[in-house]
Amino acid sequence: MNKRITALLICIIVGGILAVAGCITPPEEVSKELPQEIVIGMGGDIKGLEPVYGCPWGAPLRLIYETLVMEDADLKIQPLLAESWEVSEDGKVWTFHLNKGIKFHDGTPFNASVVKFSFEYKPAPYRALPHYTKSIDAIDEYTVKFVLNKPYAPLLRDVSSAPIMSPTAVDENGEFKSPIGTGPFKLDKWVKGQKIVLVKNENYWRGSPKLEAVTFKIIPDASARAMALETGEIDLTGHRAGRGVLYVSDIPRLREKPEIKIVEGYTQPCVNWIQFNTEKEPFSDLKVRKAVYYGIDTQKMVTAVVGETAAPLLQGPLSMPSTEHLLNRELTWYPYNPEKAKELLAEAGWKDTDGDGFRDRNGEQLKVTFVLSAFSPELPKIAEVAQAQLKEIGMGVKLQMVEYGAQQMMFEKGQYDMMMQMGVCGHGDPSLWFNYFFHSKRGVRCAFKDEQLTTLIDRLYTTVDSKDRLKVFYEIQEIMEEDAPGVFLFSDPNIVAVNKRVKNYEVQGGIHGAYLSLWKVYIEE
Repeated sequence: MNKRITALLICIIVGGILAVAGCITPPEEVSKELPQEIVIGMGGDIKGLEPVYGCPWGAPLRLIYETLVMEDADLKIQPLLAESWEVSEDGKVWTFHLNKGIKFHDGTPFNASVVKFSFEYKPAPYRALPHYTKSIDAIDEYTVKFVLNKPYAPLLRDVSSAPIMSPTAVDENGEFKSPIGTGPFKLDKWVKGQKIVLVKNENYWRGSPKLEAVTFKIIPDASARAMALETGEIDLTGHRAGRGVLYVSDIPRLREKPEIKIVEGYTQPCVNWIQFNTEKEPFSDLKVRKAVYYGIDTQKMVTAVVGETAAPLLQGPLSMPSTEHLLNRELTWYPYNPEKAKELLAEAGWKDTDGDGFRDRNGEQLKVTFVLSAFSPELPKIAEVAQAQLKEIGMGVKLQMVEYGAQQMMFEKGQYDMMMQMGVCGHGDPSLWFNYFFHSKRGVRCAFKDEQLTTLIDRLYTTVDSKDRLKVFYEIQEIMEEDAPGVFLFSDPNIVAVNKRVKNYEVQGGIHGAYLSLWKVYIEE
């Protein structure tokens, strides 16, 4: 007997606009004098127009292609191209019931066979889902069934990142030729390295967009994007998915500008943390790892460097706003206690025998290398604070700045003592983050090898019942608190700066949440 999980669109058609997460009524008329166009500042170009690129696919493409379901501002799954769904008792069969009457940009009908085609075309953007899928079947014109080899709990989260495209987007040889989706906008032109221009889809199924065009302008430097917003060159910037992250130092100034509005939300789990290399000294010693954790004043560090835009992770990696409902509150973690840190180092045999301020053991000084990249200007400052705080407990820290690609290579080869890691940001299920860093059998180096932890991460993927899955999260946190594989520092929200003439704008959940509301945005002075 199937257990139904029904999520129906409950909305009234008002003024011809149907919204997924609630009825939104833009004005009947928008100004005919103001161009209904906006320009968005991006930090880098997309890799292509095929919906298998990007993270997991290029941000502007989210306006071209849509998904069966979506994450709202609270990271809850809401219907989109699918109106409802259900899962079998054993968690192996997921059935999606599709909205009727939807058409792609070229008039091709949206139906179950199209969903099957999209998921089977190139599975790269769907993360682990292909490994669990036995078959995808079009039961009838508007019903599609995913049959799995075993239960897969994050399925809805993965589906929320899985773009649906028309079969007419590929040629007779199955090669991609043009971007054709169901979204509110369609491609006008792409000038590589400069801009991507989208124009509205007059026949969009939720109602014709008010905006005539959306241009993504590529401005690599974050401060230059902030200045472009101030001068009116662009109308919006700052969302992580568009690689348009704002510098923390620019945000206070933008807040003071009367023509600019700051919109922020913790719309995805994203952990910034210091990873220990637990496979070699000194961090193979648990007492040293715990000493470093006690020796870093996370609250002071984050407040001083990142300020009010960040949430300090004082109770482990899940103590951020987007995942605190999973938090094991019985754990105490490691509050700042430099005296406790010194005590643990002494117990591990590290003492300052020559009075030079640095601890030593058997003639070797306690000095480590801290590897990081300048992915954002805050990270080097965070590292400098950590360096100063650890010096106070007798540990010498050498900062080694490298390019991000080189840092990843050093991680793979284990060429570090400590390393700054910037979480794997994605949808609202943190199982992806745990799997990336802590699953010992995923084929590449993991941050901390523990067979029990690997087993629990596997259970995160196969445990569908929410109460049982919460227990697994609790157990994972217990292991991570006890074994201290790193120091969890802070999570930062998606901060979007937008010109106030852009009306009806809001941030949705998920990695592309800054753009999902653009179909109902309009310009008004």
